[in-house]
Amino acid sequence: MHQSLAPYRLRSQRLAGTPLADATAVVRHLGAVQSQEHTTVPWSIARRCGTPPLAGVLDALRAGGVVRTHVLRTTWHHVHVDDLPRVVAATSDRVMGQLLPHVRRQGLEESALAKASEVVVEAVRDAPGCTRDDVAARLDDAGTPFGGDLLAHVVMAAELRGEVAGGRDPGGPHRYQPLGLAPSTAGVDADRAWLASTYARGHGPFTPADLAWWSSLTLTQARRAVADAGLHEVELEGRRLWSQHPLDELRDSRADVPAVLLLSQFDEFVSYARDAELRAEVGARYTATMSGAGLLVLDGRLSGHWSRCVRAGTLTVVVHTDAALSRRHRSSLDHEGAALAAFHGLSDVVVTVA
Repeated sequence: MHQSLAPYRLRSQRLAGTPLADATAVVRHLGAVQSQEHTTVPWSIARRCGTPPLAGVLDALRAGGVVRTHVLRTTWHHVHVDDLPRVVAATSDRVMGQLLPHVRRQGLEESALAKASEVVVEAVRDAPGCTRDDVAARLDDAGTPFGGDLLAHVVMAAELRGEVAGGRDPGGPHRYQPLGLAPSTAGVDADRAWLASTYARGHGPFTPADLAWWSSLTLTQARRAVADAGLHEVELEGRRLWSQHPLDELRDSRADVPAVLLLSQFDEFVSYARDAELRAEVGARYTATMSGAGLLVLDGRLSGHWSRCVRAGTLTVVVHTDAALSRRHRSSLDHEGAALAAFHGLSDVVVTVA
């Protein structure tokens, strides 16, 4: 994230300013929350709604109509069931276009993928709450055995139909449920405009390239979606961006930037196009930062990564950064560590800087 945009984007993401009501509100506000790391995404969600404990986040997601499925890109996201038809209509063809080359390289043509995905849908309808192993057994029974990545891709194709989705608690298997959702009838252009408006609300201000990266739309499609959404063009720090609000309202709504944030690895904070400027900001630690267990953000700037472990009831957080930490940073880092420990139901925490 560009540091100059932090006061605006952190507020729209609700990492600063007024928190949202609960975990379900977070998912709806952002439109979709990347969630392939199912053990850490609850922390991403909790940070935006007053940091309730882990059990509270999981209960709210189960009760609030949030599912875990493949949309936007070929990875898992949390999406609310009421929003899922519009997300599927806006992006599923693009995500399927990314999926097909992978399955073809493994010897599976599109027609066979479609047939196998129908078997998956039937299996989930017949046994709600089934696991991926259960789905694999059903495919075996149908004479179309799949395993490994190919099995994952077949299930993904079924999810992209919008007819099945799932959920996964930390440490547990992914379980699938059938969906009886009516498909969106708004039309693909209207659904993509809705997606652009949703992205503006939860991630703005942004560029069409940011929306394209997040949604898998082409840049041309993203630009059209922005135009159709009727968003406001604003100029900040010499950059042409798009926002839900005109420039004067946007400036009035800037949030105070926290000194330190300990975020999850795939937090929506990094849901923008990866450009050279971001790499330059992070420096030599860029690869380690983006592949670490968590993201370290100092004064709104991506500045390193962190890891954690629990032994004998004590949470140990190890921070990796080349940045010089002031007394204010150290105090905020201790506060972040305590919040993370409380989220996991722990009272003892040790924070160290490597």
